[in-house]
Amino acid sequence: MSMRGGLDEKINSNQAELRNFSRTLAEIEWLLLALVLVYLVILDGGDSSFEITIASAVYAVLVIGFRYLNLFTSEARWKLAVETMAMITLTAFVVWHTGKADSVMVNLFLLPIVFAALTLGTLLTLGVVSLIAVFYLLAAYVQLGDDFLTYITFSSVMLKLAPLLLVAYLTALLAADMSATGIFLRYLSETDSLTGLPNMRGFRSAIEREHARAEREQTHFTVMMVDADNLKTTNDRFGHEAGNRLIVRMVETMKHVLRGSDIVARFGGDEFVVLLPNTSAATGRDAAERVRAAIAAMGFAPNGGTIETTVSVGLATFPGDSQDIDDLMGRADLAMYASKKAGRNRVTAYTHETIENAAPA
Repeated sequence: MSMRGGLDEKINSNQAELRNFSRTLAEIEWLLLALVLVYLVILDGGDSSFEITIASAVYAVLVIGFRYLNLFTSEARWKLAVETMAMITLTAFVVWHTGKADSVMVNLFLLPIVFAALTLGTLLTLGVVSLIAVFYLLAAYVQLGDDFLTYITFSSVMLKLAPLLLVAYLTALLAADMSATGIFLRYLSETDSLTGLPNMRGFRSAIEREHARAEREQTHFTVMMVDADNLKTTNDRFGHEAGNRLIVRMVETMKHVLRGSDIVARFGGDEFVVLLPNTSAATGRDAAERVRAAIAAMGFAPNGGTIETTVSVGLATFPGDSQDIDDLMGRADLAMYASKKAGRNRVTAYTHETIENAAPA
């Protein structure tokens, strides 16, 4: 999968989530309108039927405008928030004109509360619940007058409000658990299990961000490919567990000599890719030499034996070597193979000549 494909995948994933939320909200919106119309037809809205009908028509026009007339072409959470507020507004209008705190339509507030808790986050859900609670208490006060302030009456009003608050609380807990699970699953999908490093899925996100920043601020960054020269020898002589320990030891050594802002990812097997943000070609070469020298000096003695540990390193720099991420990584990879062919345990910076002289062995 290409680096651009990685960014597109992330964008498409977010858009897919928003589209799913949007479809769910559309169902809830029309359900709300249908319940209001059922009230008007079956239970009779009384003197307020005309006002409720007009409010419902305005609400329907808003929904149609958002969803079917392409007034807003892309999905966004602010659209979900606006439509949720429209649901609250219609429900509040209907409740006010059908008995205020005693209205049989009060439970319709559950629809926007549940949706907000699942999609809009804790703070916005708290705002939604607070708004509804204030409206309900105001409606009760207008309906009951000074009796509202007595202990028994106020307690009765709060008991009626309690189910809405309880549903909001439980739904918010569920949404938080779902969010935490999603974050954990994303972590697993973007992390190499052996080393704890980002895998290529995680690295794509990092390099896309750095690429965008470098283009915006007209700066450099360098990509470094690092490949172990002797992992196969270690596996053959001492077993794969020793090879895994060698990989982990290499990672620890690289992290020790690189900056905290540098990102090391496992490219696959015994190959790593390193992103050096805000780094020129010369500075990137210095960093690569530090990595090479540190690994050569670290020593590795599995199961009582001793084995020489070296790496071949290739690097390419944005924007001088390429302005395209896929091409940049490909050129760093070519430079790494040039190091292999030149005898290993060395650093090679990309040049046009490496295209002809370096090919995977």
